[in-house]
Amino acid sequence: MRIGELLVERGVLTRAQVEEILETQEREHSPFGEVAERLFGVQPDAIESALITQITARATLISRTDEVDEAVASLVVRRQAWQFGFVPMRFEDGHLVAATTAASLARAVRFAVRILEIPTMFAIADESTLSALLQSQYPIPGMAQGMLDGTEEVRWLGKRKARKRAA
Repeated sequence: MRIGELLVERGVLTRAQVEEILETQEREHSPFGEVAERLFGVQPDAIESALITQITARATLISRTDEVDEAVASLVVRRQAWQFGFVPMRFEDGHLVAATTAASLARAVRFAVRILEIPTMFAIADESTLSALLQSQYPIPGMAQGMLDGTEEVRWLGKRKARKRAA
């Protein structure tokens, strides 16, 4: 489903507003969300939520048997991989395919857009699969699955930080 349709369905925009955004977008070559914010004051959270819904609907599922292309591993450092729940898997049709969880998707999308600036498609993994991928590709002694979901403490360079439990 297109992001404009999702925003109409959620009562954020009208169909007429979506048409105006699409016309402006075509003239300016700007992202839909950016135009929606500027023209109609749509909150970034509403756009992000619709984008996450759209990405989740299109995402493939990943399992422990999916292979990681070692050539893409250097796109992120260990800290980034664990912080954003983001494991680059391979390049496919000009896009980076990266594994994340449904819970980490918003952070992973922001990381891909703002930091990597590489067109990215997402594959959704369950918590244990993503943890196994992180541990195999970006090992950090003491890191575990519970650190992804906030149920365990995070240790960075011997320092302990209590991590808040995810809401």
